Amino acid sequence: MKILKIDRKLNELAVVPESLDDLWHLEKIIEKGDVVSGSTDRKIKPKKEGEKAERIKLFVELQVEDVQFQEFSENLRIGGVMIGGKPEEFIELNSHQSLEVKAGDRVKITKKAIKAWQVERLRKAEKESATAKLLVVLMDDERAELAFVNQFSISKKASIKSDKRGKQYAEQKSDYFDEVLKKAQALEPKKILVAGPGFVKENFKKFVDDKKIKNFPKIFIEGTNSIGETGFRELVSQGKLGALEKEIQLSQESKIIEEFLAALAKGKAEYGREQINKALEAGAVEKLIVAETYLMQHRKEAEETMDAAEGSGSETYIISSKNPQEKVVNGMGGIVAVLRYKME
Repeated sequence: MKILKIDRKLNELAVVPESLDDLWHLEKIIEKGDVVSGSTDRKIKPKKEGEKAERIKLFVELQVEDVQFQEFSENLRIGGVMIGGKPEEFIELNSHQSLEVKAGDRVKITKKAIKAWQVERLRKAEKESATAKLLVVLMDDERAELAFVNQFSISKKASIKSDKRGKQYAEQKSDYFDEVLKKAQALEPKKILVAGPGFVKENFKKFVDDKKIKNFPKIFIEGTNSIGETGFRELVSQGKLGALEKEIQLSQESKIIEEFLAALAKGKAEYGREQINKALEAGAVEKLIVAETYLMQHRKEAEETMDAAEGSGSETYIISSKNPQEKVVNGMGGIVAVLRYKME
């Protein structure tokens, strides 16, 4: 997710979703009554009989009535009433119109009020996006290419040759891996994906893991049929970056749930909305954890508790409905909390 604007005074958001997961996140924060602005195509009826209908591009402002994420068609469909747009001669005010948002489309959202959890969700999508400073090391036993890669661009940073030659290669291989590692460290990535054909990528990961470098990003592995431009495009076009993003998100959410279960065993956790509200009033909640399914089904009650958490300085985490471990939170009332101290 690329966040262009968050204005809590004007209650305006402007974003560019960069993946299917980003569209899914947007579905959860756009509400009935919001005003959403974006570009769409519309078929214009001919003025004269016998002429063909014309399809033109419009910029529209819709007051939202319904939102549907259609993963099979890879878009977010927003339906509503047209309240403005350009060119004005083609805008039929108060008529119904749909806006289909795809990855890469700019969207502006104006809300009656922006909730803290909505901002947090956007920030989380931005931070965890596979496009957020992801360094791809595409390598085989002869060459490694390093680039920052996202859905829309490949920014190459280095090309390192292994200098592979006969019997000396075993020694040179260590030098090759060391050079790739030093360059990767210098680029300061947030995430690293090592990809390529064969087993060199696995060997490189083991080489790095054995060094036990402090604060070095976790390395993810992915296979490609080739290196070079073709290999980079393969990662993007076949959705392998999206798979990486989901893996990272599930891993981080699972850690939060594990932290709650460990705190529960020590008596430093609560579950159930009533008990959690008491803990919030006492200022005892360190982390509030909400199941997304509960949030969507009981939005008013969930948001009241989440607003209270914001007011008390607690951190709020929403566990994705796509995460199998969400059922742990759902089974305890949909909202749980890690406490700063034990409650009597």
